[in-house]
Amino acid sequence: MKKVLSVLFVLGTVFSANALFEPVFVGGKYVGLGGANIVEVQDPYAMVYNPAGLSYIDGISVSVSYSEPFGTPGMNLINANLAGNLVDILQLGVNVSYYGADLNSTSGLRYLVVGVGVGRSFSLSDVISFVDDLRVGLSAKGLMISLAGYELDTSVNGSKMGFSADAGVGVSLMKEFLKVGVVGYNLVPNSFSFFSDSTNVTEVYSAVKFGVSVYLVRPYMKIFGAYGMGLNSASPSSLSVGTELSYADTIFTRIGLNEGKLTMGLGIKAPNFEINFGVQNRDNLGWYYQIDLVSSVKLF
Repeated sequence: MKKVLSVLFVLGTVFSANALFEPVFVGGKYVGLGGANIVEVQDPYAMVYNPAGLSYIDGISVSVSYSEPFGTPGMNLINANLAGNLVDILQLGVNVSYYGADLNSTSGLRYLVVGVGVGRSFSLSDVISFVDDLRVGLSAKGLMISLAGYELDTSVNGSKMGFSADAGVGVSLMKEFLKVGVVGYNLVPNSFSFFSDSTNVTEVYSAVKFGVSVYLVRPYMKIFGAYGMGLNSASPSSLSVGTELSYADTIFTRIGLNEGKLTMGLGIKAPNFEINFGVQNRDNLGWYYQIDLVSSVKLF
């Protein structure tokens, strides 16, 4: 009975909070800003938040993040991203996100997302004086969810697989003073039926998110905003905002709101390396944290 209740608790927590395969909330920088930054994702986290951001990659860059959401042992989130510049023509990226809960050796709920992406930038300043550039990106994802130990209907146990794709666009204006962007998540619809009754279908998160960033005091203070519009009944609309303060482009403090919940973060940046930490208040579930490392190497 404890096993059944445990799995039901995890199912209820995950399914009531989000539709399946909503972009994972990773990277200390992005958590600290409340997820409001989708237009200046200039590192490998572009594979998660906006594939157009891959076009910023110069050389090879990697990011790795880890968290135990809500401080629950066995319930963790691991994300790794790798991106590189292909002879200044295209920027390519790959990522793996693995998250969920292993309640014991025979029960648990796990998500696995594996993606590949491509980005490209186009200079527009010669055509429109106040437009710096246009950036576009596309990523394709394999999605898998695995459930074990659900005793009320054993047909649920096993793995379900699917495919989806994200697309993003970003525009830089007035010498990067203002940036705007649009991202579509899971634009190829998917649904999963966990029970033997095929009418019991869980929809995949599918949404279009609009984002903006603007300097308040250049180059020290910047604000971000993002609004997500759900494309199906399982994808509610959302609003997030965030502010970042920069000290000599080395130390960064961040604060934001994600769906009305406070987020905070701190970052330290050095040549070819940075570390970021972010937390979010989730009321009765406690504080969710993310710590990550980002490193880059310019080969040529």
